Formats: sequence, C-alpha cells, structure tokens
Amino acid sequence: MYSRIQNCRWTSLHKHLLTSSQRTYASGILKKKENVSTYFQPGKIYHGFLCSEVEPIKEFSMTAYFLIHEKTKTEYLHLERDDSNNVFSIGFRTTPLDSMGTPHILEHTVLCGSEKYPVRDPFFKMLNRSLATFMNALTGPDYTFYPFSSQNEIDYRNLQKVYLDAVFKPNLSRLDFLQEGWRLEHSKLEDKTSDLVFKGVVYNEMKGAFSETSSLFGQKFINTILPKGTYGYISGGDPLCIPELTHEHLRNFHATYYHPSNARIYSYGNFPLEQNLKFLNETYLSKYEFLDPKSTVVAPQERWKYEKKTNIHCRVDQYGGSVEKQNQIAFGYVLSDITNIYETFMLTAFVELMIIGPNSAFYKSLIEKNISGGYNSLTGYDNQIRDTLFVIGLRDVEKNKFDMIEKTVNQTIDNIFSKGFEKNHIESVLHGFELSIKHQSPKFGLHLLFSLMPLWNHNGPILSSLKVNELLDKLKDNLMKPQYVKDVIEKYFILNNHKLVMTMVPDPKFDDVFNDAEAKLLKSKVKELSPKEKDEIFEEGLQLSKVQKEVQNLDVLPCLKIEEITLNKTAPPLKHTISGTVPLQLCEANTNGVTYFKGVLGTDCLIDQHRLLLPFFTNILDKFDTRNYNYRDFDKYVSKSTSGISVISHITEHIDLKDQFEQAILVSSHCLDENLPKMLDILTEIFNRPDFSNSERMTMLLNNYCSSLTSGIIDSGHTFAMQAARSLVSSVDECKENLSGIKHIMNMQEIQNKYKIEDIQSSVDVISKNILKGNNLRAAFHYSNTNQNVLEFVDKFCTNLCDNDVQDVNRINWVDCKSPNKDNRGLHISMNIPVNFCAKVIPTVPYTDPDYPKLRVLSRFITSKYLHPIVREQNGAYGGGAMLTIDGIFNYYSYRDPNTRITMDVFDETTDWMSKNKDLVDDQNLFEAKLSILQQMDQPIAEHMKGVDMFLYGLSYDIWQTQRERVLAVKKEDLIEVCHKYLKMESWSGKCVIGADASHQIRKDNEIWETISGPQQ
Repeated sequence: MYSRIQNCRWTSLHKHLLTSSQRTYASGILKKKENVSTYFQPGKIYHGFLCSEVEPIKEFSMTAYFLIHEKTKTEYLHLERDDSNNVFSIGFRTTPLDSMGTPHILEHTVLCGSEKYPVRDPFFKMLNRSLATFMNALTGPDYTFYPFSSQNEIDYRNLQKVYLDAVFKPNLSRLDFLQEGWRLEHSKLEDKTSDLVFKGVVYNEMKGAFSETSSLFGQKFINTILPKGTYGYISGGDPLCIPELTHEHLRNFHATYYHPSNARIYSYGNFPLEQNLKFLNETYLSKYEFLDPKSTVVAPQERWKYEKKTNIHCRVDQYGGSVEKQNQIAFGYVLSDITNIYETFMLTAFVELMIIGPNSAFYKSLIEKNISGGYNSLTGYDNQIRDTLFVIGLRDVEKNKFDMIEKTVNQTIDNIFSKGFEKNHIESVLHGFELSIKHQSPKFGLHLLFSLMPLWNHNGPILSSLKVNELLDKLKDNLMKPQYVKDVIEKYFILNNHKLVMTMVPDPKFDDVFNDAEAKLLKSKVKELSPKEKDEIFEEGLQLSKVQKEVQNLDVLPCLKIEEITLNKTAPPLKHTISGTVPLQLCEANTNGVTYFKGVLGTDCLIDQHRLLLPFFTNILDKFDTRNYNYRDFDKYVSKSTSGISVISHITEHIDLKDQFEQAILVSSHCLDENLPKMLDILTEIFNRPDFSNSERMTMLLNNYCSSLTSGIIDSGHTFAMQAARSLVSSVDECKENLSGIKHIMNMQEIQNKYKIEDIQSSVDVISKNILKGNNLRAAFHYSNTNQNVLEFVDKFCTNLCDNDVQDVNRINWVDCKSPNKDNRGLHISMNIPVNFCAKVIPTVPYTDPDYPKLRVLSRFITSKYLHPIVREQNGAYGGGAMLTIDGIFNYYSYRDPNTRITMDVFDETTDWMSKNKDLVDDQNLFEAKLSILQQMDQPIAEHMKGVDMFLYGLSYDIWQTQRERVLAVKKEDLIEVCHKYLKMESWSGKCVIGADASHQIRKDNEIWETISGPQQ
C-alpha cells in the first residue's frame, strides 16, 4: 500500500491508528512494570547483536534496548513493556531517483511468494491463518516497512517467519512483477488480434490515487518544494512512468535496498527478545556481508535563496462547489532537520498554536474571514521527511483572491512575531501534550513504530525522542519567553527563503490530457515491439491467467491450531444505575489517571428536514458562544481541561429485531482525573445550549463543512458504494446514507444553495432545543480507582441536568423501520475517475440469529477462495471481498476496479461457484475462515472502551461470547446451506457502482437502475 503516515506527530500517540468496525470485549491489556530486565546489558553480544544502549522510558513504563548486528550493522530497537499486543516490523530506507514506482511495486512483489513459502500472496493467505491484530506493508517517500502485531506468541513467530523470508528471500518472479506492477496484455486475452492495453495492480492503484485532487496537490507540492534527490520523484509511481520499469531493475533495487545493512528492525511488548535475535541471526543475517548503505541516505535539501511560485491543474470535482471556486492555494516553508528532535517537537507545538482552533492566528486571519472552504489537506506540519515542512493552505478559493491571501499569510506571520502567543493558548496546547501521554491505546506499540520510523529512517536519536517529558519540560520553559518565540518565527518564517507558493485550478480537459498521454505512451510501447516480443506478451498473458487460476499447496504456510487459541476476554465490570433521569453505565478500569465520558442523545424526535442537518449540527455544536463564555474563551477552557468535545451521529440497529433502530448523536470527551469537574462543567455549558445567533460565523462554518465533504470519496470509494447500495434495501441504511454517504453531500449542497443562513440557524436552534436535555441523555463513564470523588461529581452533573425534568428515565427509543421497495435496484454514482468501486448487498438475518455466524464465516471463506483470486489477482482491482454488517446485510465490494461488468457478474455468480467448488470447503479452509473472524472478535481493546458495545449497541459480553462459540461451531455443510439460502442470484439485492460511464455495462433485465451525478456534471 502506498501511504504517507498521516499526522504522526508527537501529540498523536493517543490517536487510533486503526478504527476497527468490529465490536469487541477485552480484559485489561496493560499493567505497569517497574522492574527492568537485567539480562541485556550494554557492551555485551547476544546472538551476533551488540547491545549498545539500554534506557528506561519512565513516561511510558517501558525499557528500550538498542542493538546493532556486528556483521551486517543491522539496527534493532526493542521496547520492553508489559503489553500483550506485541509488535514486530522490518523496514528499509528506499530512496528512488525516478517515478517508476519501484519501491511500491517491490513492496507488492516481495509479498507474492518466497524461498520457504513459494505460494502466491502469502501475505493475504496469512490473514486467514493468524490472529494478527494488525498486518500491513507501507511505502512512503523514503521508506518501506512491514509491520504486524499479535497477542499470541505462536502466531507472532509464524508471522515473523513469513515476513522475514518475504523481504530477504522473495521469489520476485517475472509473472508476479507483471501482475502487481504493470504489463501489456490483450484486451481479449485469447484473441491475439485484440488491442493491447496497460494492466497491473499498482498501475491501477496509482491511477486511482491521483484521481483525488488532494493527493495530487500533496504529491506535486512535495516534489516541487524538495526537488533535489528522492523527494523530487513519486516513490509510489507515476502512471505515465511506471511502464518504464523493468523486471531486472526491480530485482537490482531489491538487492541494494533490502539488504540487512539497510534494515531497521523493531519489536515491542512482553514477548522475549532473545528468540527474535537468535532467529534473525541464524536464519538470515549471519549469511550476509556488510553493504554500506550510504547510497540510500537522504541528504538535506540545499536551501533556496528566493521563494518560488508555481501553478498546477487538476480535474473538476463533480460533487464539489462551483467550478469557479474549486481552486486551492498553499504556502510551504522548509523548516528543521528531522534529526533535531527538540526543534521538531517545538515546531509541532508552534504550528498547533498558529493554525488550530479559533484562538490561533491563521484561523482568525484566514478561516474566519470566510474567503475559502477552509484549510486544505496539506495544512499542518510534516515531520516525516528529512527536511520538515510547514504548510498553510486553503481549498475552494476564487482565483482573484490569491494575491490577497498571500498578503494575509505574510501579515499574519508578522503579527505573530510582534505579538507572540497568549499564555492561555500556550497552556491549552501544552495540556494536550500532557493528556496524550496519559491516554492509553491497545495499538500503542504500533503508534510508537509509526512515530519513530521516519526519524529512525534518517539515523535520528530515537531513544532520546521517547523521553517526551524532558522535551516537554524544555518546551514549557521556552514558550513562556517572548524573545524565544520571536527568534523562532524570525528564523523559520520571516527570514526563510525556502518557501513555495503553489496554486491549483481545475481544468475540464485534465482527464483528456492524461488519457491522451496514456494513449500516446501505449502506442509508442506497442510500436517498439518486435513480432517476437508480441508473441511473448500473448503467451505471458495466457501463462499469467493460468497461474492465477492454479490451486496452490498452502500447507507450506504456518497456521495456528485450534488448541493454540485462547479466549483472553472477560466480562467487563460494569455497574448500571440512575442519576436524576439519566441511566448510567459505570466502569472502573486501569485508565491511568484519565476519566472518560460518553453520552447518547436521542434524535428520533426530529422532523426529516432537521435530521438532514444533524451531521452539520454535530460539527458546530462546540464552536459557538455558550451561556458563560464567548466561543474563543470556551475553546480555551475546553482545550486546557479536556481532550476536546467529540460529537458524531449515532445510528444503530437492534441486534435482535431486524426492523428497529436507534437515531441519536454521541458526545464524548476525556480528561485528567483532577479536571473532571471542569469537563462536566463544559458539558453543562453544551446542555445549556450554545447561542447560534452569530450569522457570520454560521455562514463560515457551513461553507467550510460543505467544502470538506468531498475530500476522501475516492480513497474510501468502496465504503461509499456499500453504504449507497445498502440504502436501497434498508431504511436504517437509507438514514445512514442521508447522514454520511454521497446523498448527504448532495443534500448539504442543496441546503447551502437553497436556504438562507437565518433558516439554517433556526433549524439548528430547534435541533438544540429538542435534543440537548437531561431527560434525553444516557451516559457512560470509565475511571480509575484513584479518582475518589468521581461518583459524587457525576451524580451532581446528572441531577443538575435533570433539575426541571418530570419525565421517566430515558431509555433507548427504538424506531420502526419502514418497509423498503423489494425491487432489485441499482445506483450508478457517476464520477470522472479512471477506476471504479463496486458493491452488491443482500439483506439476511440479525446478529442473534443462528445463521448469522454461518454467514459471517462464509463472507471470509468466499473472500479468500473466490473474490480475492478473481477480482484482484485475475482482473486487476486493488481489492475485493465480502463482509457482513451487524444488522445482517451481506456486502460484496471491489476497490479501484478496472473491470466493473466482470466484477458484478462475479458477485452474482457466488452460488454457482460454490456448487462447483464444494470440495474447497474442507476442514482447513473452514478453520481459516473461522480464524479470520476470531481475529476480528479477539482484537485488543483499550481500558476506556470496556463495555462500550453494551452501552452503544446493547451487545453484552454474554451475547458476544455466544456469537464466538457459534462461529467456532460452524460446519462445512453450514456454509453451503446459507450460501444457497441467502446469496442466490435472484435474491433481493441492492447494487452500486461509483465511477464513469458504467451504468450501461452493468444493468440486467430484472434490475432498476438510477444514475446520479454531481452538480458540476
């Protein structure tokens, strides 16, 4: 996967690396461990590794061991912590000097089979043979790394063997290169006279990646502001350059960049380090000689003497605002070297002070002026590359405002230089740093890896960077010195000539220009071919198709056994009580001195017109004046006392009854124990209803909200497609589509254009009056046993909210679903992108039905044995599979798919395939399908999330345990039975395709299709 590790800042250690859609239960996974292992000592050698440093990291209750392999100089960092979710990763500095996508294609190809595991795509196959809590491979601008995590030590060792053999001993066959990278292939595979076309997984992926204008802008910006060396190129691959890559170049790149001397190996958790070292040394490292990796080093950029300006073009966003406003502008400054850890840490704080929230200088000068659609996706501090960058950018700007914006940016920096930062604002930012250190996550080891890897990649002092308290103490002292602030602003901004101003404007002919260039490239490639080479291309196409369809012997891959799987979950210690009219769920847990709040407020009382505005309402709820504070002071109060106020729409299905659901919003926050009274006071301010009368601010927030909606559609196209398809068969999902899908985007554009701001203010105020009530709240609190007065504070909070209430205790208000039309319907969401996203959905049974776990296991079985091999491996989509939602809707999907018609037929023909391949439903394949479900169900969960599924969804531990037992009890004949019972071609279904010109290809006789287009088409 081509990826930038987004927002891996010092303050982001607390953020979720992955947001799991699975609802799980877990016991505590982390206990403090004060004693340090005395086995590994500096200066001593262990299995070929010299232990060079041992450092206790008190702020995270762990010990760091830094080792260097004597023979190859491979670097190894082990973080010992009493955490059962153990992490392992191996990474390489990959610094190409071209845009052929070599590191990206190599990342894919090494995972296509190796010396010990010569099977196609062992990486994907291990997803079904493992209880991994995380598995991935990522390519960035100057690194490629392969991380995984697991709570099971046998599983951990299995994955370690597969990963290490993949990177050090990959097969790198030519056919794998053709499948994953690029190839010329006949449009009709068996017709030698048919046209040749470009194909390849990465080729299609990168065509899709640069369909997203924000991705395009980001890539062009870094290429332009850091033009020397590797950052001047696209490591993921430019679709017009990828066809220049040869198989030989790929193999040579591997020999140089994937050498142990260029490797960085990381492990984290409570599994013993010695076994890792022994295996690495004996199996791989001892067999290599040292190879100086100096050719991979990224040199600092030569700094510019003058700022530069440039303009680029992008496609028109059909679902965006008016074309005249679909312009972007960004200002970038090259700042510190990533290896200067204090400067990087300090600049992270400075950037937050400059751009985040209503008290920041740029928010006041750029956002509140309502001259744009808000900050663009580039805005922020990028500390993942050798020369760190600060970028301030705006989206949806009229071109005639570019000059004025540039003057405003310069003036804002001058104002910061002359006035500095307010003390309260500084304290708010520092508080966020402190709270992030206390906040615990079951993905903590992965968070650390993702934060450390960019620094380590450039030989930075990674152990020193872990001592956040030392850095924070120094920062606190410096930020309170006005002269220090002036010096920083002057050095990095006022006197900094390495500055880029880039603008981007839409071009209606953008796609035509690319298509013409692609056609010209294809024509030249074909013209260069000799008759012999044409014959070879034809034969290779047939050979690749044959290999893709071959049944493989997967017995060479390791797999967990049933007796090696242990249930590590226990029922959470929940208490249920009532305070005032507020039902409470209380959970005492090891929250490390942090108290967590979640509150659900029903919205079933709203009329449809107001319900459409709910997502906007949740976005602005904490952004206006309250009874006792103006919005700037309220933001300071919130930031100095809590993690912030999160408000999102909450729609959940009844787990027993298929035709009922809850409509609500979810409010959440957390704080240090000593700040609990302040957090509850802040929530009281919200419940006393903000003052929405500031029409200027409402207009600005509405414009920014609507502008933000279209970003990310292409990156998550399969999710949008499934949601849209589900809305055709479920009134629950029709509601979700109106609040979070493509339909919501179109609804908000209509509201923005049709209604006056006074009408919207009135609607928002009505929503506020109807739902912000104590008798409409149910709440959950997680707290540690050190918080002595928590119950007293909570009771006072609730009784005050309910002071005037005489109603009964609030319960979940289940809404009856309306019966949807039972026609087989399809929705084509027309979008000018080069690859499509496909979905088909079939309603089945609710969560507690005995058939549900059978269908759940079936979804994993057909993903592994049917959909992935055909949709991805044979037909070139980036991904494809099946999943079952909690309300029992069976979903098929494909991602960045060049073959829409074929894929939709594959979805329809599931039962035919099952009838012909019953022999594949053997004991091993059935167990693997179950294992992949257990992988989801047994995910580790944070202390502050214990019992949350009970609170939000009514999903108790007993129901969860019953589901797990039923999954394990599924039989081979069960899969065949439910497949034919529910997934027949004639079964009632909904379909959706997002992409260009697809509707005529996919419509079948018994289906009713509708095509919708954005306002710009």
